[in-house]
Amino acid sequence: MKSETQPATGVIDKFKAYREENDGNATLTLPETGVVAVYPKFRNHGLWMQAQRLAKNNIQKAQAMYICKVATFDGEQLTLTDFNAYVPLRDAVELMGEIFGDPDENEDDFLGKKKKD
Repeated sequence: MKSETQPATGVIDKFKAYREENDGNATLTLPETGVVAVYPKFRNHGLWMQAQRLAKNNIQKAQAMYICKVATFDGEQLTLTDFNAYVPLRDAVELMGEIFGDPDENEDDFLGKKKKD
């Protein structure tokens, strides 16, 4: 259904198609605790911007806030306080890397060098 206030354009249709193609969830079993994290495949830019504003542009805090907003851990959501207090560093880094990492990690980096496995 097209919005009354903003007509759809070719580019809007492309963005919508991409979002629909990437609908659904991804899962990651955290390596240290074995907890299963479930998060959306489509990363919502508006939620990311909201997390940045709330975190006052502290990127690490914004990442944790975003994760707490969109992810569940064995079916439960965590608060930022709980995430910081109870999620081990290795699990947090793995999850942040999965969600915010380079989706094309097998491609060359910006200097043309192959990335390591």
